Parts: sequence; C-alpha cells; structure tokens
Amino acid sequence: MARRDRRSGPQPQVRGFRPGKEPAHLRKEQAKRQLAGDVSGAQEKLMDLFAERGPDRSRALIRRWQLGLLIGAIALGVLGVALYFWSVVAGVVVHILAVGVLFLWWQIRRKQGDLEAVADLVGGRQPGGRGGRKGKRRGR
Repeated sequence: MARRDRRSGPQPQVRGFRPGKEPAHLRKEQAKRQLAGDVSGAQEKLMDLFAERGPDRSRALIRRWQLGLLIGAIALGVLGVALYFWSVVAGVVVHILAVGVLFLWWQIRRKQGDLEAVADLVGGRQPGGRGGRKGKRRGR
C-alpha cells in the first residue's frame, strides 16, 4: 500500500501551522511567491489589507467599496445638478468628480474576480475552493 503524502496539494504548508491558519505575514509571503513577476506597491498594499482579513471579510470589503463608490457617484451627480443653480463652474467640477468616482466603481466592478482571487490566495483559501473546515465539532 502506497503511503500518501499529506503535503501533496497546490499550496505548500507552513511548518507548525494548519493550512489556512498561518499568520498574516506568512500568508502574504506565500502569495508573493505564487504570483509571477514583481509585485507593485499598490498590489503589495492590497495584499497587506487582505492578509489581515479572511477571504470572506475581504469579499465583503470589496462589495462595500463598490457600494460606497456607486452611492458617492450618484450623490455627486445630484449635488452637481443642485450646484448648477448656484454656479455653473461648481456644477461642472462636481460632475467631473462624479464621473471619476463612477469610473473607479466600474474598474473595481470589472476586476472583482481578480480581487477576489487575490483575497482567496492571501487569505489562505485556494481559488475556486471552499476552504475552511467542513464541519464544526460538537460536544466539547
């Protein structure tokens, strides 16, 4: 009978920790090694942000960013219309800001899958997998 290696799998285990329970700085280092090429400063900050949270909390944070940017763009659009009665220049400036915020919302919406993949990678869950424990122990 062939002995099965526990460590066989797509993610290398960190010695002394259960998979997915490593400290945030170790998960971040593993994610940097798994991502090909150099990591830019913005990507490293994003990985730091996601390393402090679990994958589910990171996904909730992405949804919160999307919702906040969309509400902000709508509010700036309405404010811009109201400012046209006071000053046309102020209304135009606020509408330009609204378009910028709407563009940021669209970019995050477009790259949501990539952001969630990075959140899963840094958070300890394999992309496409469920991760975590399969069931809770009872009785103890």
